[in-house]
Amino acid sequence: MKKRLLPIMTLFGLWHNVTAQPHIGLQQYYYMGIYKTFTIVPIATYQSSKNWYAEGRYNYEAVNTLSLYGGKTFEKKAAVSYSASPILGVVLGQMNGGSAGINLEMDYRKFNFNTQTQFTFSVQQLTNNFIYSWSDLTYQFLEKFSAGVSLQQTKLYQVNGAFEKGFLIKTGIKNWNFPLYVFRPESNERYFVLGINYDWQQKNSAKNSTGQL
Repeated sequence: MKKRLLPIMTLFGLWHNVTAQPHIGLQQYYYMGIYKTFTIVPIATYQSSKNWYAEGRYNYEAVNTLSLYGGKTFEKKAAVSYSASPILGVVLGQMNGGSAGINLEMDYRKFNFNTQTQFTFSVQQLTNNFIYSWSDLTYQFLEKFSAGVSLQQTKLYQVNGAFEKGFLIKTGIKNWNFPLYVFRPESNERYFVLGINYDWQQKNSAKNSTGQL
């Protein structure tokens, strides 16, 4: 069995997993609520066998706006598993500019924590710059059912950050999963986010499962 030492990611000081397989994710989110118009937010992700990462979003940073990201994923399976994807991208459409961020996920037993944090800037107007973070902490009660809490924060240029607290439940079947969020549940401004997501990952071949390249 061949074993090769890979570079250490300076930010995390952790090993890069060389046994990754190509992974495709398709996500569709629907925003609904009293003060939210019905908005569709599609997201597509791709991760290669070398852990290069690409992501495309629409209506995410702003309405009628496309964003394209690229980066690399660093991950490891252990007692506390993690996956971290630093990304850089461009934002085009109603808002034009760039963005930098990180997608981070950690698993410990039946607990899962994931967060997406980014800084996005506009070349049109400085006051449109913002820092955004969306974090979920869930517990897996059944094989295909989990629930937990969620927190969103948006901070516009020179404006204090606004926190939105909520909770979520998630169920699924095979490669599909269906998260349902409720934000601001205690107020009249509550709104819902429904996700319809599909994940596909190539299975290890018999040759790769031995660790031989």
